Amino acid sequence: MSTLRKLAGETVIYGISHILPRILQFIILTPYLTNRLKDPSDYGIYSEFYSYTALILAFMTFRMDTAYFRYANGKDKAERDQVYSTTFVPMMFNSILVFLILMLFAGPIASWLQYPGQDHYVKYFAWILIFDAATTLVYSKFRLDGRPYRFLFYRFLNVISSVAFLLFFLEIMPRFMPGLKENMDQFLGDGKDLDYVFFSNVVASGLVFIGMIPELVKVKFSFDKMKLPVILKYTWPLTVVALAGNINQAFAAPLQKWLLAGNVKDVMGEVGIYAAAAKLAILLNLFTTAYNYAAEPFFFNNSSKDTERTMYGKASLAFTVVSCFAIIGIYLFIDYFLFIIGPNYRSGVYVVPFLLISYVFLGLYYNVSIWYKLSDNTKIGLWISLLGVGLTIGVSALLVPVIGVLGSALASVVCYLGMLVTSYYQGQRHYIIHYPVKQIFMLILTALLLMAVAYLIRDVLSMGLLWKTLFGLAGIALYLFIALKIIQPLFDLSVLLQKLRLGKR
Repeated sequence: MSTLRKLAGETVIYGISHILPRILQFIILTPYLTNRLKDPSDYGIYSEFYSYTALILAFMTFRMDTAYFRYANGKDKAERDQVYSTTFVPMMFNSILVFLILMLFAGPIASWLQYPGQDHYVKYFAWILIFDAATTLVYSKFRLDGRPYRFLFYRFLNVISSVAFLLFFLEIMPRFMPGLKENMDQFLGDGKDLDYVFFSNVVASGLVFIGMIPELVKVKFSFDKMKLPVILKYTWPLTVVALAGNINQAFAAPLQKWLLAGNVKDVMGEVGIYAAAAKLAILLNLFTTAYNYAAEPFFFNNSSKDTERTMYGKASLAFTVVSCFAIIGIYLFIDYFLFIIGPNYRSGVYVVPFLLISYVFLGLYYNVSIWYKLSDNTKIGLWISLLGVGLTIGVSALLVPVIGVLGSALASVVCYLGMLVTSYYQGQRHYIIHYPVKQIFMLILTALLLMAVAYLIRDVLSMGLLWKTLFGLAGIALYLFIALKIIQPLFDLSVLLQKLRLGKR
């Protein structure tokens, strides 16, 4: 029981460390940046560079963190250190090589990105990437060594210090230290607000790296050259999946930049407006990520117990109920959520419903894709991820030049729906799981109809905020009523209601 209690406690901590920093960024950074960066093109540049960061970091680390878990688990300290060394050395060699390329060719890269004379942007991210790559395995070591609080501390340190330095540079320093502000402007080059946004992340990542140096020197390095080919064989498919996932989830800004017509400043303004509006849908994405974080180990731990494979279907239905409730709640009350982003960015609200429904499909894909992990058919998962990349790029190339950034939102819908349908049908061939497809479809259709009526009230009839709010409340009540009717045959709700009555007594 104590082991289970420890496992449960660590799961909560790791879940919090993964989700809460993103929530803090959403609550603090998104409102601040979209109000501070008055020009949407600056926010577009910000979004573009972070899109590249996610992709490049996945290549730099080459999923050596997963390999460390795989080959160090259950070993004594000496063997763990050897596995750590064997994964750390090639990862850092690869990372340093990428870092040097970015630093040495920052000028040409900036020109290729259509930011001539802005090579310092590339250098900022070179430093961010090398610091983050160097700490990746340390985070894995914390988890394997059973030190969740240390893991949590550094996750929060990164976010809190980034916000703190940003506020210092943009709010405190100009008011109380004008001399230092002038020197910093010269040091950073342009001294624009965007420079300080990037530089704050550099300082925060560097601070975390410095804090982790004692952890790095504790390891007794012992490289096993015979083990390296085995590790690389294990990690390369995972790296492809990671790269594909990052393209599907975080590559809208670069695609929009290259596909939209017009001068760079105007294009990046559209990119920035889309990126800010997309933040409103990230609440559901965070829930989807948190669900996947908890669901995957749950599915693995209970796979031998669920002989009829009905539990996975019920879990998918439960996810659909909650996620559809979330997208209805967000969109029906979207006028209130719009206060989170600055006034110059609110015109992109029309992409939000499409992104919301795409995240429902993504969450269902996480549910449905469990079959290839349980049946060791991970290569099929790789091909499904590549299918998603093809759909993302193909639909974006087809639609973005014609209908603008809305094409990216539609590409997201098509990508995740395509992956979901493909994974479902492949699963029914290789590892049959019983899903309540009819009920899931009816819930999604109900959500879509309510969102369509909300769009009619909001944008076509242009009703006032009071009427929108009243409809939102009525829509929520109607959805809950319909959802209960849909799921009642599969869940014994009478037993649950009886327990609630007894609890009240």
